[in-house]
Amino acid sequence: MKNNFLFEANFSNIFYNVVSILIGIILIAFGILKIVKNRKIAFAIVCFIHSILFLGFGVAGFFFPDKYSFIPILSMLAFTITMILCYILMNKKGDNSDKK
Repeated sequence: MKNNFLFEANFSNIFYNVVSILIGIILIAFGILKIVKNRKIAFAIVCFIHSILFLGFGVAGFFFPDKYSFIPILSMLAFTITMILCYILMNKKGDNSDKK
């Protein structure tokens, strides 16, 4: 007899979900810091969008069945890659070619 619980997670899923929630909270703080210190509104909006995605998939990952547990983990990886790319592309210091 198969149990159909709404909350199905093993240890690795719980670890990734909790880390995703923590990354989402850190990104909210990082976005607020960018608004206050650097006045970078566009990058802060990207941080807030990614934080919502991390928080959403972190919480939703607790409710995915075991056989689909790879979906939230792969989405968290994709959000991490896109956040790193946005950080690299949007936080350029400027052109240093004229400095000698």
